[in-house]
Amino acid sequence: MKQLIFTCILSFVGLSFSVNAQESDTEKLENLKYYLSSLKDNAQSMRYYTDSTKIISLLDQLDGITAALETELNSIVLPEPEIVDVTPVEEVPATEEKVENLEDYSTWPDTNDEGQNNDGNDNLGLSKYMPFKNKFNTSFEIQFGINALQQGNAAPTGILSPDINPGGSWYWDFAITRRARLGGKDSKVALNYGISYLKNRFKLENDLRLTAVDGVPVFQEVADLKDNPKLNIGYLNVPLSLSFALSKKTKLKVGGYVGYRVHTVQKFHLKVQNEKIHEQRYAGYELNDWMYGATASLDISGFDLIARYNFSKVFKDNPNYDFNTFMIGTSVSLF
Repeated sequence: MKQLIFTCILSFVGLSFSVNAQESDTEKLENLKYYLSSLKDNAQSMRYYTDSTKIISLLDQLDGITAALETELNSIVLPEPEIVDVTPVEEVPATEEKVENLEDYSTWPDTNDEGQNNDGNDNLGLSKYMPFKNKFNTSFEIQFGINALQQGNAAPTGILSPDINPGGSWYWDFAITRRARLGGKDSKVALNYGISYLKNRFKLENDLRLTAVDGVPVFQEVADLKDNPKLNIGYLNVPLSLSFALSKKTKLKVGGYVGYRVHTVQKFHLKVQNEKIHEQRYAGYELNDWMYGATASLDISGFDLIARYNFSKVFKDNPNYDFNTFMIGTSVSLF
C-alpha cells in the first residue's frame, strides 16, 4: 500500500513537471490543479471497470491522497502583483498624455488578473493533448452460442420443412466495438457501437437441400448423405446498444443491430459406394439480404448471458416458409 501511495504521488509530481516552464506562479498552480483533477477523474473511471475489493480499497486510499493534495493546493496563496508607484517629478510638467499613460499603467495589474481568469489560456499548454482524458474504449468481442429458427405460419401441405438441430446449430459474432460513457464521471450508462461479422450455422436433422424454384425457396430431399446437411449464413452488422451498471458486479445491456447478408453456403457430406464426396453450394436461395433485430445481455461477475432475436424474416416474402432466427449465448473480450 505504501508503494502504491508513493507511486501515485511520484506520478502526480512527474506530470506536474512534464510541461514547459511557465511564465508565472498562477500558470503553474492552475496546471497543478488540472493534473490533480485528471488523476481524480481516472481514479473514478477505474471503479467502473473493476469488481476487486482490494483494488476498490486502494482507490479509496487514493481518494484520500488526492483530497489532501487538493486541500494543499487550495491553501496556496499567491503574492499580489506589485504595483509600481510612479510619481511624476515636479520639475517636469505633467501633460495630458503622460497622465493617461500613468492611469493605464496603474490599472493594468487588476485587468491582467481578470484576463487570466477569463481567457482560458492558462489551462492550455499540453493539457488538451493528454491521452488519459479520452473516455472512449475499444474492444474486440467474440459472441458464440446456439441458434435456431422460429416458425410462424406452418408450411403448406406437401412442402418439406427443415428440422433444425439446436445442439448442432451454432452462431459466432466477431465484433469491434467502442464504448462511450454518457453523462459525467459518475454516470453508469454507456453507449456501445461498432461493426461485426455474424455467422449463423444451422444443422438439419432431415436430409434436405435448399434451392429456389421460380423465385420461391424450396427444401428438397438429398440421397446418400453421410452426415447432417448444414446451412451457413453470414452477415455484416452494425450493433448499437446501451449498457447500465446496476451494481459493481452486475451490468445490463440492451440494444439492436442491422446487417447485410454477405455469405451463404450449404455443406454436404455424401457417400456413394466407396466414394466420399464433400460438396459446397453457394447461392442466394431467396434469403433476405437485410437483417435486423434486438439483443439483451446480463453480465454477473464477468459472465454474461446474451439473447438475440431477428425481427426480419430469414427468407424474402414467399408462400412456403416463415422463419425468424433467435440466438442464446455468451461472449469473451480479448481486449
